[in-house]
Amino acid sequence: MSDRKLVILTGANSGLGFEVLKQLLSQETPYHIILAVRNIQQTETKINSIVPSHQSVEIVKLDLSSLTSVKSFTQNILSRKPSLHINILILNAGVVKATLTKTDDGFEHTFQVNHLSNVILVHELLPRLIESGPDSRIILVNSSLHKPGTGSKESGENRPILDIENLDGSKMYFPLLFYRNSKLAQVLFGYQLDKFLNKKGEEERKVNVSIVEPGFCPTTELARESAIFTQFFLKYILSWAPFTRTSEQGGAVITYAAISSELENKSGLYINRLCQIDKSSDESYDEEKQKFWWKTSCDLLGIEEDWSGLIFDRKEILG
Repeated sequence: MSDRKLVILTGANSGLGFEVLKQLLSQETPYHIILAVRNIQQTETKINSIVPSHQSVEIVKLDLSSLTSVKSFTQNILSRKPSLHINILILNAGVVKATLTKTDDGFEHTFQVNHLSNVILVHELLPRLIESGPDSRIILVNSSLHKPGTGSKESGENRPILDIENLDGSKMYFPLLFYRNSKLAQVLFGYQLDKFLNKKGEEERKVNVSIVEPGFCPTTELARESAIFTQFFLKYILSWAPFTRTSEQGGAVITYAAISSELENKSGLYINRLCQIDKSSDESYDEEKQKFWWKTSCDLLGIEEDWSGLIFDRKEILG
């Protein structure tokens, strides 16, 4: 696999992730694509007939609602000898829960799957991405729904939607609000990650970060755990609305961010549904909030806030 670029893709068995997989497989560039999915058998059945001879695909178990599963996945990847290079990490999997649900780790389900587990994936795999650079890429698949970054006005002040005192949903829970929370946290994390990587002071950056807004694609499996009526409305009614996008169109934006030569050595980008460099919400550029939610995420996960120790020299990484 030394002559292949290695891609890790989460949520690849349906929706946007499956479209990204198909588009990567259609490229002339040979890839080894690791599909990180919950259901291995289902994924094997779905992709069995679509992998061309010049491409290589591997399926590995990953359940983002379990930190144990996330850590097992990263240990699987990092323990391989000779060490795998990781050129592209696409964090696409996401969910919205219809009712308040806690994971076995004790976190609100949507916030863990869409944000916290991705922080662990990046934290564990970042040394290998750095070693595999230059122009290794981390793609955070986000949503325009993070943009309403303020809640109701109280006492004349704008209060942020992302509320540290209600991350577990104990005060109130609205599915869309918690989805927005998770996506806003992801954008804040992405920009702070970009700042951390930029502080290394190297002439040539090893890892670039892009945050991608693929557009509203109602035919994906995002609402798979929502009420039956909501799923029906999204897939069969709202999908006809003029502002919606197909999974193929949304997947093309993610694929563009992952492999386009136009984005080589560019980082800290927010890419919109038209493959244009755009702006995220005003709140997402608040540097104090970026630092605060970086620290909060690390504290919740029990990992160090300072990631400088992840930057090993070549001998340490390769063992």
